[in-house]
Amino acid sequence: MSIAFAVLLLSATRVLPGQGLESSGNLTVAEQYLLAAANEDRVNQGLQPLRFDPVLAEASAVHAREMAAHAEISHQFNGEPALAERGSNVGAHFSLITENVAEAPTSVIIHNLWMRSPGHRANLLDPNVDSIGIAIVTRDHQLYAVEDFASTVQTLSLNQQERTVAGVIAQSGMRVAATTEEARRTCTMSSGYAGSRQPWYIMRYTAGSLNQIPDQLKSKLASGKYHQAVVGACSTTRNSPFTAYNIAVLLYP
Repeated sequence: MSIAFAVLLLSATRVLPGQGLESSGNLTVAEQYLLAAANEDRVNQGLQPLRFDPVLAEASAVHAREMAAHAEISHQFNGEPALAERGSNVGAHFSLITENVAEAPTSVIIHNLWMRSPGHRANLLDPNVDSIGIAIVTRDHQLYAVEDFASTVQTLSLNQQERTVAGVIAQSGMRVAATTEEARRTCTMSSGYAGSRQPWYIMRYTAGSLNQIPDQLKSKLASGKYHQAVVGACSTTRNSPFTAYNIAVLLYP
């Protein structure tokens, strides 16, 4: 007697904002396979392996249970939060999040299906993500699998943010002064500046990583017009599931 298994694959979801392995000992054998297969394919393509993120895995598990309960795959069911909200709700901090979902009898089939699908393959081999959460729920001999990928954003104090940006700016040869309260206040303002000392140039920007500064700021630093920089960081009310750093750089002659 032959047994027919349903194999279902949904188009990959990719969500963008308006822009070392953790312990994976609790993973099932099927989940461990998906993690190992994903990182093997990334390394074969010259990419960094993904860090297993138990927080993202929690978001994946929530959605995998929904798919198993519905006995179908989807990126969002009626009444369920969207992908970015699911990640934020479990406490993940990210500037980018994407998702692969599938249904099949084995994890080997699932990974092979994802790698043969352009959208899913792009998520697996995305050089912009650094973390992965994986969950599989079984129902009626079918595996309902979810992989959530993210570019994670570290939780840093304002001082840590300012020191990181100051270090990047200092590499250009610019002298970076100690951060002032006025620089932080300027960061919170949509225009103008705080304090009595007028900067010749102000750049405010939002970023998911502090290791790069905007090209326009790089150009200003290289112009020779400015000889001192002050960096101010500021927090903001989180009204979006995405996390970012808010930075102001003030340039003086």
